[in-house]
Parts: sequence; C-alpha cells; structure tokens
Amino acid sequence: MLILEPKVVGTELRMAAKRSFLEIRHAARLPLKVEHLMSLFGNWPLRRPMVLIASLLCFSSALAGEPGPTGVPDIPPPAAPVYREPLPSTEGMPEFGRAAAGGVSSTATPRGPVLGVKIIGNRSVSELEIRRHIKTHKDRAYDPQLVQEDLRRLFATRKFHNVRVDKKVTPQGVFVTFEVLERPTIQEVLFIGNKYASDKKLLKESGLSKDDALNVYAVQEARRKVEEYYHGKGYAKVKVTVIEGDKAGDQRVVLRVDEGHIERIWTVNFVGNDPHLVTDSRLKTLIKSKPGFLKYLFRGTADYSVIDEDTERLTAYYRNLGYFRARVSREIDYDDSGQWLTLTFVIDEGPRYEIRNLEIVGAKKFDPVQLKQRFKLQAGDFFNMEKMKRDENMLRDLYGGHGHIFADIKASPRFLEEPGLLDLVYEVKEGELFRVGEINIHVAGEFPHTRKSVVLNRLSLRPGDIIDIREVRASERRLKASQLFVTNPQEGTPPRIVIRPPSLDEAASIAKKRGGNYRGQSPDHQATRTPAHDMVLDIYLPPVQHDQH
Repeated sequence: MLILEPKVVGTELRMAAKRSFLEIRHAARLPLKVEHLMSLFGNWPLRRPMVLIASLLCFSSALAGEPGPTGVPDIPPPAAPVYREPLPSTEGMPEFGRAAAGGVSSTATPRGPVLGVKIIGNRSVSELEIRRHIKTHKDRAYDPQLVQEDLRRLFATRKFHNVRVDKKVTPQGVFVTFEVLERPTIQEVLFIGNKYASDKKLLKESGLSKDDALNVYAVQEARRKVEEYYHGKGYAKVKVTVIEGDKAGDQRVVLRVDEGHIERIWTVNFVGNDPHLVTDSRLKTLIKSKPGFLKYLFRGTADYSVIDEDTERLTAYYRNLGYFRARVSREIDYDDSGQWLTLTFVIDEGPRYEIRNLEIVGAKKFDPVQLKQRFKLQAGDFFNMEKMKRDENMLRDLYGGHGHIFADIKASPRFLEEPGLLDLVYEVKEGELFRVGEINIHVAGEFPHTRKSVVLNRLSLRPGDIIDIREVRASERRLKASQLFVTNPQEGTPPRIVIRPPSLDEAASIAKKRGGNYRGQSPDHQATRTPAHDMVLDIYLPPVQHDQH
C-alpha cells in the first residue's frame, strides 16, 4: 500500500513532475507494479509522491483502455513513433497471404520520390519475374496504395508464402525493399502405372507443369482431373494416389495410377415407359450412353457422369410432356468379367397433367378470346412445354409486329390441389409503342462505296413506320443473302440491325424532320395516330465485296 508523505511542497512537486515528465508518461503507458515504479525514481526524496502520481496515471490509462506492451522491470526509454501503413484487405487473399498482409514497415512517414527498389529473398524465382508484378519504380513519387497493390499482385502469383515491404526514409526520398519467402516449385512431374494414356497426355490433363508453385491444392486438383479423364474413357474404377507433392519438403509431384479395366456398355434398356406415348427408340435418341459400334469399335465406354446426365435429361423430357412427378433412376449390371455392363433406366412416369383453364392477363391491344384461338395448347389438352414456348413466341412476335418490340410475355403453369390438373396463365405486359425515327447505315472498311439507296431498297421499314420486329429480321436475312458484302467471319461480322433510343441530337433532328421530307427516305405509309416513341435503326454491314466496287 502506498503512503504519501504529508510534507510535500507543491512547487517542488511540480518541478519534479516537469523534470521527470517523460519517465512518468512512459511509465503510465506500461502496466507496471509499484515496485517497478519505486525503482524508477531510485532514492530520490520525492519518490513516494511521484510514485503515487505515476500510479494514478497508470490507473487512468487502464480505465481508458489504452494499449501498451507487457511490463518488465527494466523500462526502456520512450521510442520514436513508428509509421505503419494500413493493412491491405485480406478479402479474396489466399490463407498464406493473410498472415503476412501487414508486412509493410517503416521508421518514418515515407514521402518524396522512390530512390530505389530492391528485391531480396528470392532463390528460384528470378528478379525479373518478380519485377513484372511490381509497379513501384525508381524516380516516381512514392504511393503507399501502389505498394499495397504490388503486395496483392505478388501474393496472387501463388509463388510466395510471405512478402514483406521495408522502407528506408531519407531526406531525399524513399528506398523500398521487397523481401519474399518463396514457395517450393515443382522440379518434376511423374506418373506411375499408367498404360492407357501416355505421360504427356496425363500431364496436359493434370494442369501441372515444371517450375509451377508446389501447393497441396494444385496437386489434389491434378489428381482429380486425371481421375475424371479416366472416367470419361470408361475406366470407372480407376484410382489415382499422390505419392509425392503433398508433404513439406517435396520438390516433385508423383502420381500413381491404378487404371483397373475398361468398362463398356453392352446394351441399354428402359423399364416403366408407356410405349404408346414414348417408345424405347425415341428415348435412345435422348441419351449419350450407348453401346459402341460393333461393341468394341468406336465409343461404347461407360462414363458414370454421362449416365447421370442422361438420367436428368430423361427426367426433363418427361416433365416437358406434362409428367411433372416423373422420376428416372438407373441400374447397372455387370457380366462375370466385370468389363461389360447392362444399363437400365427405370422410369416412374406418374400422372400426366391436363390443362383445366387457359387465361391471358394484361392483353389490351388484342382480344384475349381471339388470341386463344391461335394457341397450339387449348384447355383440356395435356401440358406440353414445347407447345407452350411456341405460343409464347407467337404472342411476342404478334406484339413486336405492331410496335411493342419490348413486350414482356411470360407463361406460368399453376398447379391445383387436385392432382393431374393445372391452369396455364399467360401474363402480358405490352409496353410502349415504337416507330422508326431514323435509319443509320454503317459500312465497315476504309472506303465504303455502297450507296445508301442499295441498302435501303432491301429494308422493309422507313422512317415514320411502326416497327415490326418480324420485318427487321426479314431485312437482316435479305442483306445477308444479297452477296454485296463479305461473308467470311474472319473479315467481318454478318449484317445486323440494332434498335436503340435516339440521342439528344438525334431526337432534335427527328423532331425537325417530322412533317417534312426525309431526304430520300420517304415513308411508305402515313404515320399512325397512336402515340409512339421514336427509335433509331443502326444497320451494321461488313466490308463490301471487291467485285461490287
């Protein structure tokens, strides 16, 4: 317990506090014991009150939560302030980079130009390779953000466990040093036990190469890729084991391949399908797992991933026909040798859903009753996804042909509590009405000699016409078939028409032309009285054929 001597002169106490301010302040930042504070002032007569003051400062610092290093008996003098840049974000950074994200140190605030950039710690990675990822260069202004970006780029190469940046600040500028701790690199990649595939082929499939950074993830990913390659070739029971490359100190990758024997499909059967609706021959056209030609020749190998895809493909086919509860599974039976298998798809069709009601919601321009008469699907029919898509496209083309080029048409089956029945609802959002405001022709090439009238003669639309999306597509087809333009894809894209809103200048020009002539682009029909928005048709054409100049 501290005891303050009663005879303390205030003036002496203030002078003592002033003389020992640095020592007391430093002590206040440390969680020291009273004995340590007593030793700080030695045998000074006023040490007891000074110790009390220092203790109070320590107590107030602790209440404020001020951090500080752990206390030790030997108290060093207060050090100069250390400048540290903010830590780089560790989001998206590999684990080995997160621990070293704060590896930027300096002894003062770095300012001025960069006097030099030095790289140390590299052994197998060349200095030139490292400098390719560093944007901090000599004689440029020092940018702390650029240094942090250099750190991220070096970590992204996955060739370093750790990267640290040291900066030496001088009155003339800053010396920057990048200290790197390299990952081990792959010195060699070997495959053991492979007979079907060559080492060169497996090396390509694995994705590994010499001098790449050696890490466990890349090695395990290479093992998985090699197994997938063998599965695709019919080796369903192949096993690839990592012998070297997943332990500390390894400098090469060695993969042992136990190929097993190749498995081939002898025959494919279907069980549970209604032959009056879908025959076995029709189902065989939907799958990719099939016996090979003459059994041994050309394909016919068993790939379990492809078999699973075939199962999903058959399920989707049945649901498109209205069997929304259809389930498809597969069974595989091997012969005595284990090399030939019989693949059987077991189908549980379930009930086929019928359309109870057919509704159109949101149609204002056309009579819904007349629209229903154009549909392929009608109330009382079994649901069919293909027919529903055709009806959707028919509505979209109908509205697009009358200026509603951005009409939104969505068909949604709505299931009822009664099994096997559903209501089919077409939701229509007609959108705005659009017309042709201006036509721009863009011909590729340095000296396009094609006259605009040649292109306009192959268009079905003129300024002032209501846009018909069907006529736009027909105009594109006529331009492609005109043989006026290069058809080689390497020399230019095929003709295309882009519909876009006009810019401010184009809108002013269109408004000025409205009611007058269009300088050779006279409309064929009178403008409609229905309010419509002007759109610009940009026609992009490839270079002209040489024999047409």
